[in-house]
Amino acid sequence: MAVQEVAKHTKKAIQAAGDSSHGLGHKLREVALEIFIIVFAVTLSFWLHGLGEHQHEQQQVKSFLHGLKRDIQSDLEQIDSVVKSHHKFDENYRYLASLDPATPPDTAKFDAAYEMISTNSFLVPQVSRYEGFKSSGKLINIEDADLLQKIVSLYQFDIPKAELSFGGWKYHNSRLTAYLEENIDDADTREGRLRALTAPKGKRLLKRMQTYPQLYERYDTVASKGKDIIQAIDKAYPEG
Repeated sequence: MAVQEVAKHTKKAIQAAGDSSHGLGHKLREVALEIFIIVFAVTLSFWLHGLGEHQHEQQQVKSFLHGLKRDIQSDLEQIDSVVKSHHKFDENYRYLASLDPATPPDTAKFDAAYEMISTNSFLVPQVSRYEGFKSSGKLINIEDADLLQKIVSLYQFDIPKAELSFGGWKYHNSRLTAYLEENIDDADTREGRLRALTAPKGKRLLKRMQTYPQLYERYDTVASKGKDIIQAIDKAYPEG
C-alpha cells in the first residue's frame, strides 16, 4: 500500500510541475505538498513496520522467558535433590573412613555404604533454550537490562562454576573407585573390601570424598540467582 501511495503522489508531483496552466508559485506549493505526503507515507510505513517488528520481538522474549522460568524451576528441583544426596554421601564416607580393620562392621550397613561408592549426583542444567536464544542473537531483545544481566551471569558463570566444582568431587570418586578395583582381589568378599578401605591409602581417599563447601556454596548461588530471575519474570509478566 505504501508503494502505491508513493507512486501515486510522485506522479501527481510530476504532473503539477509540468502543468503550464499555473504559475511557478502554485506549482512549487503543489509539488511541496506531494513531496510532504510522500515523506509522511514512507515515514509512517517504516514506523508501523518497526512497531510490528518490536511487538513480534517482545512476544518472542515473553515466550522465551516463560520457558526459561520452567527450565530454572526444573534446575532448582534438581539442585535440592543433588544437595540432599551429597549430604548423604558425606555421612556415608565419614562412616566408611571411621571403620576399624580390627572390628567387624555391621554387615548390612557396611554393604549398603560400600554400594553407595558407585553412586553420584549432580546438576544437569536445562541450557538448550538459553543457548538457542543466545545463538540466534535475540538476548539483546530483552529490554530489562537487570534481568538480562542476571540471566547471562547465571548461565555463563554460575552454572559452569558449579559444574567445575563437581568435577573435583568426581575426580576423587574416580580415584577411590580405581583404587578399590586394583586392591580387592575378590570383589565379592566383605573382608577384602574392608581391608582395602581401612588401609592407610583407602582412608585417605575416603576422607577426600567429603563434598567441598565450595560445591554447596556454588549450588546455593545458582539456586538463589535462579529464584531472583523467576521473581523478575513474574514481575514483568504478572498475567502469566
